[in-house]
Amino acid sequence: MDLEQLLSRLDVDLYGTAPVSAFDQAPPGFKPQDLLPTAQQVIVIARSLNPTPIRYLPKTRNQYMVEFEMANWHLTHAAYQLARQLQQLGHQALPISSEAAIGDYGRLKADFSLKHAAVLAGLGFFGLNNLILTPAYGPAQRWAAVITSAPYTPLQVANPARPDLCSQCQACVRQCPAGALQGWEGQYNPTTGWTINKEKCAHYIFVVNAGKRCGICIASCPLLPE
Repeated sequence: MDLEQLLSRLDVDLYGTAPVSAFDQAPPGFKPQDLLPTAQQVIVIARSLNPTPIRYLPKTRNQYMVEFEMANWHLTHAAYQLARQLQQLGHQALPISSEAAIGDYGRLKADFSLKHAAVLAGLGFFGLNNLILTPAYGPAQRWAAVITSAPYTPLQVANPARPDLCSQCQACVRQCPAGALQGWEGQYNPTTGWTINKEKCAHYIFVVNAGKRCGICIASCPLLPE
């Protein structure tokens, strides 16, 4: 069974692959083979978010949380199912969920960068909000991945992203309630992103909002679908 057939069963909106060699610039400890020594490629999947509860934030934060949590659940299940199928075909496979660093407030870093994997798979590029922007859904999707030893031929992305998707309009910078996106000048790169003020962002989510996600950086983006 080829990879396209496996992925077609998952009901995901975007998918792509990147060879482990594409992650050579990743920091030590965060390369695919650091988690799975036999890794040959990373399969990246995404689930789009319903834009309606995002568009009317912050009033609709509870409804946005339903969307956020259900997308994460769906992706976790999809990555788990894909990994199981790859294992049954004789390959090692390690699923990486959308919330790989749940509860890891002190480190503020996941075990593996799904955002960089999405870029390397040709699915999107970073915006000023440090989210991945895609041609179909702008900033409104969640990501998951499977690191695997399977030697499938890399997939061709049907609608590859462009690095100029972000117009640098700065709407997300101006509207971020935590001020976490200030200082992007000279730091932002559409391919590698930039380091936002994670402490301010996390404090707003986990302290001010008691764990409810903010979403304003998504809602303010002009690429949010109607």
